[in-house]
Amino acid sequence: MNDFQKTAKEMLDFIEKSPTCFHAVVNIGAMLEEAGYVRLRENEEWKLVKGGKYYTERNDSSVIAFAVPTGTVKGFHMAAAHSDSPCFKVKEKPELTVEDHYMRLNTEKYGGMILSTWFDRPLSLAGRAVVRTESGVKSVLLNIDRDLCIIPSLAIHMTRGMADHKLNPQVDLLPLLGGENADYNALIAEEAGVKKEDAISSDMFLYPRQHGVVFGMENEFIASPRLDDLQCALSATEAFLNAENKEKLLISAV
Repeated sequence: MNDFQKTAKEMLDFIEKSPTCFHAVVNIGAMLEEAGYVRLRENEEWKLVKGGKYYTERNDSSVIAFAVPTGTVKGFHMAAAHSDSPCFKVKEKPELTVEDHYMRLNTEKYGGMILSTWFDRPLSLAGRAVVRTESGVKSVLLNIDRDLCIIPSLAIHMTRGMADHKLNPQVDLLPLLGGENADYNALIAEEAGVKKEDAISSDMFLYPRQHGVVFGMENEFIASPRLDDLQCALSATEAFLNAENKEKLLISAV
């Protein structure tokens, strides 16, 4: 395996484990802690030392890490990327029953999307849920790791002129979840490990189930969902971890 293939595999593995920004932040946090970075809480007093390595998170969807130089601070080196990717976000009241026979999810666009690429491929849901437990309310990270739903396209004889049709996300791209007995809230509660009445709310996103691949005559290309912007988030983190900080304050924001 050459350097490109090794780097590509590491990136595709990271993307595979990061179906949402919440998962990406958890994975980046694990990388930072493995490298000796200490997590700081925003509601606590920070006591920083020279040569110290720290990071903090906000809303479980962003992480900022910094390394204090051992000498006098003479400048800054900063890298930044975003941890979210264009996708469909599930709305607050998502269940849309059609003719009492099947259920679709009410979703909305999140970010600048290429809508046509979402048709006829296995999709699932990932994100977080807020649940009630014996010890109080807490947030739970979720990834329904199976082929769960699809955005079907109709046969061509039912969609004459579809090639020239402007897609409407609220009409043409609502994912099919299940039959007449489908229950979205029960699904979220089951995945979160609580009773249905204890699932207070959720913040869920659709993601494609296909794995990222290396391809081409000489394996010189890559293709993967969420390249925008997880490849930048990972490369910024790795550059930050490998940089020297004798005189510069290093900052990485994702």
